[in-house]
Parts: sequence; structure tokens; C-alpha cells
Amino acid sequence: MTAESKLVGTWRLVEWTATIDGNEVTPFGGPTTGLLTYTEEGRMWGTLMRVDRPVVDGDTLAAAPEEERAAAAAGYLNYAGTWHIEGDEVIHEVEVSLLPNWIGTSQRRKMQWVENDMGGSDLILSASSTTRHGAVASNRLRWRHLVDWKSDQA
Repeated sequence: MTAESKLVGTWRLVEWTATIDGNEVTPFGGPTTGLLTYTEEGRMWGTLMRVDRPVVDGDTLAAAPEEERAAAAAGYLNYAGTWHIEGDEVIHEVEVSLLPNWIGTSQRRKMQWVENDMGGSDLILSASSTTRHGAVASNRLRWRHLVDWKSDQA
């Protein structure tokens, strides 16, 4: 099976490890969940969010007070575009994103496959370490294909 064919489908976030200057931190400041989809046609989209984000006052996000909109966005990331593989990396060519800085960029993720306790393989995607405001940050996300996911974990 090729790496491309292994990626196709929808994946659920199992674990997100973020490290800043060697210290593990909690992404978004709390428990997270996410979904990641790769299509055979080369399209992709990914969504990550803090599980316990408070509801906003209003029927739409636009109707909510500014502070609530900011808090909702601070615990959420979504982007979509196309994907392809180069060596041991999957490259996401970002077309739309909650984070405007990512639009038009190539988000490179190192791929690693690890066995899970269900007899399948989980996908580890790691972003290269980046330096921001003098701090070195890295992210490692473990994903499980939905066909391998236990229904009681969904």
C-alpha cells in the first residue's frame, strides 16, 4: 500500500503534543479534538479545537460580543487546500484558513506510522520546529483513521 492510499480518508485526533523551549504545553490551553480528511482527488481539510470552549451569546458567531468571538477563535484552527507527498512528508497547500497568515503557504508535516492497540496504524504528523518571539516550538499530532476508531471513543 502506498503512502498516498494510506492517507486517504478521515482521521480523528488521538493526541496533540506541543513543546515550547523543551517544555510540554497544552495546545489551546485545554483538552482538544480534531478531524483531518484526505481525498483521492488530492483535497484536504483539517480542524482542531479546544473541547471545552464556552458557548457564545448569540445565534451566530458574528452576533456574539467581540470578547466571546475572540475566545472562540483562540481555541479553534481550520484550514483546507490540496495535498501531496514528498519523501516522508505530506505537504498541505493552504487555500483557506482561520489563520490568514497560512493562506497561500505550504504546511509541511513529517509522516510517521505507528501501530495502535486495535491492530491498525496511527499517523503521526510533526511540524518542523519554529522560532517565534525567541521561543522554539514544535507540534506532534497523532491521528487514528476512523475505520480503526472504536465507536465508544467517537
